[in-house]
Amino acid sequence: MKNFPLLFLLFTLFSCFGNKNEFGVLKIDAPDGSIFEDKVMENGVHFYSIKWKRKNEMPSVFMISKWPNEMSTSEMPSTVQKIIEGTFASVKATGGSLIEENAKVQYEEISEEFVSGNVAHFEHTSKRGNRRVQSVHMVSDGDVIWNGQFSGSEELFQEAMNIFKTMEPQKQ
Repeated sequence: MKNFPLLFLLFTLFSCFGNKNEFGVLKIDAPDGSIFEDKVMENGVHFYSIKWKRKNEMPSVFMISKWPNEMSTSEMPSTVQKIIEGTFASVKATGGSLIEENAKVQYEEISEEFVSGNVAHFEHTSKRGNRRVQSVHMVSDGDVIWNGQFSGSEELFQEAMNIFKTMEPQKQ
């Protein structure tokens, strides 16, 4: 019993600093043929991007960073829905791309070894005639909520979604 304060202190330290990803750092394996960037912002937040450039196509990019606000994982689906619906309405209103009359936003769940969450996406055709996918995603690694988007070719969309399989939270 006389060691209880010491044991309590050690337990508290290990539970606070054990393997948590409180700083928001990910290990990501970028697909072959892509360019991976990890930019650390002034506030210490990592901003990850993976870019592809293929002949006769507009560039495709997958981005993800730590969600800036405190939020429960139960709010992720509605947040993704709100963001993608705003994006869909904006793309439709500006007329920069053609969205077919019957086009709908598709919603899916993400469930991988280290991250899980939601993705929503829609297809459109650029002025150059390229079929494009625009997506918004939000995942949690259990400690940090991550959000981002993909904008690019239909061919690279599935490759971009496979990036979630490679994500692993890291200690800083």
